[in-house]
Amino acid sequence: MGPTPKANVCRRLSLRALGFFARDAGVVQRTNLGILRELVCQESTKFKNVWTTHSKSPIAYERGRIYFDNYRCCISSIASEPRKLYEMTKCSKSEKIEDALLWECPVGEILPDPSDYKSSLIALTAHNWLLRISATTGEILEKIYLASYCKFRYLSWDTPQEVIVVKSAQNKGPALAQQAGIQQPVLLYLAVFQVLPFSLVGILEINKKIFGNITDATLSHGILIVMYSSGLVRLYSFQVIIEQIPYHCSLKFHPWRMHFRSEAILGTTSSHLIRRNRKEFSIFVP
Repeated sequence: MGPTPKANVCRRLSLRALGFFARDAGVVQRTNLGILRELVCQESTKFKNVWTTHSKSPIAYERGRIYFDNYRCCISSIASEPRKLYEMTKCSKSEKIEDALLWECPVGEILPDPSDYKSSLIALTAHNWLLRISATTGEILEKIYLASYCKFRYLSWDTPQEVIVVKSAQNKGPALAQQAGIQQPVLLYLAVFQVLPFSLVGILEINKKIFGNITDATLSHGILIVMYSSGLVRLYSFQVIIEQIPYHCSLKFHPWRMHFRSEAILGTTSSHLIRRNRKEFSIFVP
């Protein structure tokens, strides 16, 4: 048999527009990458440099938007030549944006404010403020102060476009305690928020006295994932934790302070918590 003929790019674009590749997870992404590869690798393809820029900070890209200066400057790449959408005012190092997620409004829901129907950038600042920023103007629409007892650094989706997870940096403790070999019991915190309007689901304390000698933890699609240096990964149902583990809400000191009493995990049987031990997981850390 001869070589397999290359698929026609125009035909694949037409099929994509008709929804032929939308039924299976990952198919659309692979199709898009295949189309791009064919266009780039054609010997007859010629490229023209239409725009060049440089940045001292990492450059981020999300759905046709290019972000510079720690997400404070936004460039639209959809037009034939990129154009600036907005540039936020300069800020101190303590106020810089550490991480951000692009949020797009749900379809078919009635929202309280007209600005809620437009895309927003959910941003986490270095001084622990959670911001919702207009993706087209850079205007700050909502802001929440998280906490003062830890340093929050990372944002991720638990449920895409619905629930976010704000993850703290790992707590290593004072330098003298590290030199003495004293380990801090709390490794990190996971603050879980429902988006639009921001409403706190809870702040989960990842404590080594409860989970053992863990190295990292995260939350994704309702599953609390706890990792160990031995390669062991344990999965817990976060919904069951919310429903069956009592929590206390301290509004007196901070309106967003709500800790789950994770000590109750020790007295929870396997019938109450979904827990699976896996050793074949591969964890990749960027």
